[in-house]
This record gives sequence, C-alpha cells and structure tokens, in this order.
Amino acid sequence: MRTLEDVSPPVRRRRPWLIALPLVLVVAAGLAWTAFWFHAASVTRTVLAGWQENEAAAGRTYACASQDVGGFPFRFELRCREPVAALRSASPPTRVSAVDAVVVAQVWQPTLIIAEATGPLRLGPIEAAPAFSLDWSLAQASLRGLPTDPERLSVVLDRPLATSLDGTTAGLIGQADRAEFHARIAGGSARRDPVLDLALRLDEAVAPMLARAGAAPVPLDLDAVGVLRGLPSLAPRSFAGTLRTLQAAGGRLEVTRLRLQQGDIVATGTGTLGLSPRGALDGELQLSIVNAEKLLPLLGVDRLVNQLLPQSTRERLAPGLDRLVPGLGNILRGDAAPPGAGPAGGAGGEALGPATELEGKRAVRMPLRFVDGAVMLGPFRVGQLAPFY
Repeated sequence: MRTLEDVSPPVRRRRPWLIALPLVLVVAAGLAWTAFWFHAASVTRTVLAGWQENEAAAGRTYACASQDVGGFPFRFELRCREPVAALRSASPPTRVSAVDAVVVAQVWQPTLIIAEATGPLRLGPIEAAPAFSLDWSLAQASLRGLPTDPERLSVVLDRPLATSLDGTTAGLIGQADRAEFHARIAGGSARRDPVLDLALRLDEAVAPMLARAGAAPVPLDLDAVGVLRGLPSLAPRSFAGTLRTLQAAGGRLEVTRLRLQQGDIVATGTGTLGLSPRGALDGELQLSIVNAEKLLPLLGVDRLVNQLLPQSTRERLAPGLDRLVPGLGNILRGDAAPPGAGPAGGAGGEALGPATELEGKRAVRMPLRFVDGAVMLGPFRVGQLAPFY
C-alpha cells in the first residue's frame, strides 16, 4: 500500500544563480559603461591635443594652467583653469585670457556643447599689458552641432561690463543688464555658402563715452535681427580676414528687424548693409523715429547746423520743421524748450521725410545712410565711421 510520502511531488532544486543574475548584469553594464566613458575621455584629450596643434600651425595657440576631463558617469566636462589664447594671426597679434572655463556635453547628446566662463576676460597685445577688460556676473554659450560643422551658436552675458585699461583712456566703455547673441545656419552649410540668421539684443545698455558732454548717459535697449549672405564658408579666419572675404564676395547683411529705444526716443527700421572696398560701412536703413527732435541733438546735429547756417536761414526754416515734427525747429533756433504740438506736414517736410505713426505715436520716416563710412541721418551728416580693416 502506497503512503502519502510515496505520492508527494518531488522537491524542486533551487537555482541561486538566477537570483544573482540581475546583479551580475548590472555590474557588467557598469563596468562596460565605465570602460566606454574613460575611453571616450581619452579620445577627447587626443582630439583636443590634435585641435591645438592644428590651431598652433595657423598662428593661434591655446593653453591652460591646468586642464581636467571629468563629469563621470553621464557627461563629459572639460575644465580649463586660467585659459590663455595667443592669436598671432590676428592684426595686431592679440592675447586673450580669463580666469576659468568649463565646457560640458551630455553623453546622450554629444552634439550640444554648453560652456561657462569666469571673468574678467582681458584682451591686449601679446607682448604688452591688457588694454581691454570684459567682466560679467554670468557668461554662458551653447553650440549645436560639431565644432567643425556648427549649426547654431548662442552667447548670453548677464551684467556685462566693458572697461578700457589703457592708461590714456582708462575707464568704463559700456555696460548692460543683459547681452545676447544668436547665430544659426539657415541655408547652405558651414563648409559651403552658409546663410546665417543673426540676432543681437541689449537690455539697459549704457556707453558713457557716447553721451553728450555734461549729460548723464541714458540706458538703451536694442533688438536687431538680420540675415548674412556672402561668406564662402565658416572656416576659421581673423575678424579682418572674414570681413575682407565678405566684401570681396559682395556679401550683405539684410536687417529684417531693428528696434532701438532710449528713454522716450524709439526707432525701428529695416534695410541692407555692406562694406566698401576699403572696409567701411555702406548701405541704408529706412527708419521710423518717435521724438526725432530729441534724437538729433544727441547726435550733435544742432551744433552742426549752427556752424553751417546763419541765424536768418535757421529762423526761416524752423517753422516748416516744427510742422513736420513738433520741436524740431528748435534745433535750428537754438532753443532748449520745445514748442507746443502742431500738425504734421507742410513746408519743410521734405527735408527729413514724411510723417508716420509708430507704436501709436507720431513719428517721422527718414533714411539712415552709410556711404563709405560717412553716416547720414536724413539730410544731416552725423558722423564718420573708421574702416573695419
């Protein structure tokens, strides 16, 4: 007779290795990832060394007081302490230095590079003391694509502060609450016929040297967008070399949006800019300006008119300009206080351009022309710009 023990199911043997298998797989994956990361870090050092050698052959040397590659396990981080760039191919040869720079790329997104720098950045002749300093509270840049084949670049500075260190002109050059620059390839490629979308923005920018003598500088906001055409490639060149190449190819900057505001003066415009054969600015912007009667004195037009026109002529022209833009005739009269508002148009309107409306306010349209560096606002010559090279 069979007992219960005879009919009971057989006892299954335990397999301890199944319990340990997940742990073994995790450890193996960790070891493989570690090997991959350190191999990639080694390749990064090799690529950087090769890039530095190529740049040195072109007259541009880069060095760090110390250089580390870190960021394990999920990113690559290159830290360069006391970076120095000697640009011997520039004209004149220039030395650029900073306190610290960090470049980061995520392992799963290696074509997006983010950089952060610690200022001040100092710039000057290679064999002399720095002549220029740029400091900030935060400086960040991002590059989409590969360094040799970029797609988009962005640079943002919080509270930038530019200072001259030259003994004869030492002092503040300019500052802003924020500065942004963006560039992306909208057509072609970095290697052939790139078409670049460019954008520049300044918030609360101040340049004391541009303020009228004895007057406190008024903060300025700038928002500019344009399209640059004419470069054969984005191959590394000096600034002057890039402009020469652009001019030789007939390159142009199409300004698709421009807005500038300083106090209650507002100007918007569009147009096209280029370079003359000697490297000076050429082109024209069509502007609409609110409170143009306040802008022209800032440009020194009142002093210029007083030097060129006798008092009788100024008195004869002033009423027509007042009908165009209230207060504009005071520039010719030499009065400080603006008269009461009057209707737009009338005699003298052709002198500056037709009246219009901008952002719900009365404005005047006038061209801003650049002729081989000469700056003309309407009928007035307001300055002369030096060639860029």
